[in-house]
Amino acid sequence: MTKRASTTVRYETRTTVDRPISDVFARLADLDGYRTWMRRTGLFRRAGKTSDGPVARGTAYFDATRMGTFHGEVTEYEPPTRIGFRETLRWFGTDLMEARPRFALEADGGKTNVHHVADGELFEIMRLMKPVAAVLARSERTRTIEALRHSLESD
Repeated sequence: MTKRASTTVRYETRTTVDRPISDVFARLADLDGYRTWMRRTGLFRRAGKTSDGPVARGTAYFDATRMGTFHGEVTEYEPPTRIGFRETLRWFGTDLMEARPRFALEADGGKTNVHHVADGELFEIMRLMKPVAAVLARSERTRTIEALRHSLESD
Protein backbone atom coordinates (compact mmCIF):
# COMPACT_ATOMS: atom_id res chain seq x y z
CA MET A 1 0.00 0.00 0.00
CA THR A 2 1.43 3.38 -0.96
CA LYS A 3 1.37 6.27 1.46
CA ARG A 4 -0.10 9.49 0.06
CA ALA A 5 0.72 12.91 1.40
CA SER A 6 -2.38 14.36 3.01
CA THR A 7 -3.56 17.22 5.13
CA THR A 8 -6.09 16.69 7.92
CA VAL A 9 -9.03 18.91 8.81
CA ARG A 10 -11.05 18.18 11.98
CA TYR A 11 -14.35 19.48 13.34
CA GLU A 12 -15.90 18.56 16.68
CA THR A 13 -19.03 19.76 18.44
CA ARG A 14 -21.57 18.78 21.06
CA THR A 15 -25.21 19.73 21.20
CA THR A 16 -28.43 18.60 22.81
CA VAL A 17 -31.52 17.72 20.80
CA ASP A 18 -34.87 17.82 22.57
CA ARG A 19 -35.97 14.43 21.25
CA PRO A 20 -35.44 10.80 22.30
CA ILE A 21 -32.24 9.06 21.20
CA SER A 22 -34.13 6.64 18.93
CA ASP A 23 -35.56 9.57 16.92
CA VAL A 24 -32.16 11.23 16.50
CA PHE A 25 -30.50 7.98 15.43
CA ALA A 26 -33.31 7.19 12.98
CA ARG A 27 -32.95 10.62 11.35
CA LEU A 28 -29.17 10.20 10.93
CA ALA A 29 -29.53 6.65 9.59
CA ASP A 30 -32.21 7.58 7.01
CA LEU A 31 -29.82 8.31 4.14
CA ASP A 32 -32.62 8.80 1.62
CA GLY A 33 -34.38 11.22 3.96
CA TYR A 34 -31.56 13.78 4.30
CA ARG A 35 -33.04 15.85 1.50
CA THR A 36 -36.18 16.40 3.62
CA TRP A 37 -34.33 18.14 6.44
CA MET A 38 -31.04 19.39 4.99
CA ARG A 39 -31.49 22.70 3.21
CA ARG A 40 -29.68 23.29 -0.07
CA THR A 41 -28.19 26.57 1.10
CA GLY A 42 -24.66 25.27 1.68
CA LEU A 43 -22.65 22.57 -0.05
CA PHE A 44 -25.32 19.85 0.33
CA ARG A 45 -27.51 18.99 -2.67
CA ARG A 46 -28.88 15.48 -2.06
CA ALA A 47 -27.94 12.10 -0.63
CA GLY A 48 -29.18 8.55 -0.81
CA LYS A 49 -28.39 4.87 -0.56
CA THR A 50 -26.82 3.08 -3.49
CA SER A 51 -27.01 -0.42 -2.03
CA ASP A 52 -30.04 -2.59 -1.34
CA GLY A 53 -31.48 -3.52 2.03
CA PRO A 54 -31.75 -1.66 5.29
CA VAL A 55 -29.02 0.71 6.43
CA ALA A 56 -26.26 -1.15 8.27
CA ARG A 57 -22.51 -1.20 8.45
CA GLY A 58 -21.23 -1.36 4.86
CA THR A 59 -24.28 0.33 3.29
CA ALA A 60 -23.14 2.33 0.25
CA TYR A 61 -24.44 5.84 -0.43
CA PHE A 62 -23.78 9.03 -2.35
CA ASP A 63 -23.60 12.60 -1.06
CA ALA A 64 -23.98 15.14 -3.88
CA THR A 65 -22.48 18.54 -3.07
CA ARG A 66 -21.56 21.72 -4.91
CA MET A 67 -17.97 20.37 -5.08
CA GLY A 68 -19.01 17.08 -6.66
CA THR A 69 -20.43 13.74 -5.56
CA PHE A 70 -18.87 11.87 -2.67
CA HIS A 71 -19.28 8.08 -2.65
CA GLY A 72 -19.19 6.40 0.71
CA GLU A 73 -20.22 3.72 3.12
CA VAL A 74 -21.57 3.44 6.63
CA THR A 75 -18.57 2.51 8.81
CA GLU A 76 -20.21 2.39 12.25
CA TYR A 77 -23.77 1.30 12.96
CA GLU A 78 -24.71 0.65 16.57
CA PRO A 79 -28.36 1.67 17.11
CA PRO A 80 -29.21 3.88 18.86
CA THR A 81 -25.84 5.23 20.04
CA ARG A 82 -23.30 5.36 17.17
CA ILE A 83 -23.27 5.93 13.45
CA GLY A 84 -20.31 6.83 11.27
CA PHE A 85 -19.54 7.31 7.61
CA ARG A 86 -16.56 7.44 5.25
CA GLU A 87 -16.89 9.11 1.87
CA THR A 88 -14.50 10.08 -0.89
CA LEU A 89 -14.61 12.81 -3.52
CA ARG A 90 -12.86 11.89 -6.77
CA TRP A 91 -12.27 14.05 -9.81
CA PHE A 92 -11.13 12.42 -13.03
CA GLY A 93 -10.12 9.23 -11.19
CA THR A 94 -8.06 10.98 -8.51
CA ASP A 95 -8.99 11.02 -4.82
CA LEU A 96 -9.15 14.64 -3.68
CA MET A 97 -10.85 14.39 -0.32
CA GLU A 98 -12.02 11.84 2.22
CA ALA A 99 -14.52 12.77 4.93
CA ARG A 100 -15.26 10.71 8.04
CA PRO A 101 -18.24 12.16 9.93
CA ARG A 102 -19.48 10.24 12.96
CA PHE A 103 -22.03 10.73 15.69
CA ALA A 104 -22.12 9.42 19.26
CA LEU A 105 -25.52 9.75 20.91
CA GLU A 106 -26.33 9.61 24.59
CA ALA A 107 -29.82 9.57 26.09
CA ASP A 108 -30.52 12.24 28.70
CA GLY A 109 -34.10 11.72 29.81
CA GLY A 110 -36.23 12.54 26.77
CA LYS A 111 -33.37 14.49 25.20
CA THR A 112 -30.27 13.35 23.30
CA ASN A 113 -26.72 14.59 23.69
CA VAL A 114 -25.02 14.52 20.29
CA HIS A 115 -21.23 14.40 20.01
CA HIS A 116 -20.26 14.95 16.40
CA VAL A 117 -16.72 14.56 15.05
CA ALA A 118 -15.78 14.93 11.40
CA ASP A 119 -12.26 14.28 10.14
CA GLY A 120 -11.23 15.03 6.60
CA GLU A 121 -8.15 14.23 4.56
CA LEU A 122 -7.17 16.44 1.66
CA PHE A 123 -5.08 14.94 -1.14
CA GLU A 124 -3.19 16.26 -4.16
CA ILE A 125 -3.96 19.88 -5.08
CA MET A 126 -6.66 20.04 -2.38
CA ARG A 127 -3.92 20.00 0.29
CA LEU A 128 -3.16 23.60 -0.68
CA MET A 129 -6.78 24.47 0.08
CA LYS A 130 -6.61 23.56 3.78
CA PRO A 131 -7.55 27.03 5.12
CA VAL A 132 -10.57 27.22 2.81
CA ALA A 133 -11.48 23.57 3.44
CA ALA A 134 -11.38 24.12 7.21
CA VAL A 135 -13.79 27.06 6.95
CA LEU A 136 -16.11 25.14 4.60
CA ALA A 137 -16.04 22.05 6.83
CA ARG A 138 -16.83 24.04 9.97
CA SER A 139 -19.66 25.87 8.22
CA GLU A 140 -21.19 22.75 6.66
CA ARG A 141 -20.90 20.57 9.77
CA THR A 142 -22.41 23.35 11.93
CA ARG A 143 -25.23 23.72 9.42
CA THR A 144 -25.81 19.94 9.45
CA ILE A 145 -26.07 19.78 13.24
CA GLU A 146 -28.38 22.80 13.37
CA ALA A 147 -30.59 21.35 10.61
CA LEU A 148 -30.73 18.00 12.43
CA ARG A 149 -31.72 19.67 15.70
CA HIS A 150 -34.24 21.99 14.06
CA SER A 151 -35.85 19.21 12.01
CA LEU A 152 -36.37 17.03 15.07
CA GLU A 153 -37.46 19.74 17.47
CA SER A 154 -39.94 21.25 15.00
CA ASP A 155 -41.69 17.90 14.26
